[in-house]
Amino acid sequence: MPQSVNGPSVAWVLFSLRGRIARQSYILGISFMLSLFAVVVARILAVRGDEIATEFWGLAFIVLGGVSAWSMIALTVKRLHDLGLPGALVLILFVPTVDLIFAAVLMFLPSKQETNEHGPPPFGPAG
Repeated sequence: MPQSVNGPSVAWVLFSLRGRIARQSYILGISFMLSLFAVVVARILAVRGDEIATEFWGLAFIVLGGVSAWSMIALTVKRLHDLGLPGALVLILFVPTVDLIFAAVLMFLPSKQETNEHGPPPFGPAG
């Protein structure tokens, strides 16, 4: 897992498929992406009547959709790695309704305290 001296970067957390993250980081990552969507939607609603601004924020919404889809996949793969599960289970995110239940379960399951093939526990060994 590529980390700087001060720990993992935001880009690594949101976009890399390697390593492990704890449930707190998973929840924060999802919350961050949802807050970006809230800002863009608020801007779209605020510029009603201004066609150019609406088009700009609409395009921003589409781009953010693609970025957030990749980010959600990356966050989920790292969370699955943390639980000792295969990253391929991320495909569950593409099943409507089940995806919400799956994400909620990932938010509540505690990290495995053992080092696995994806690295050590996110917050160090239990102790």
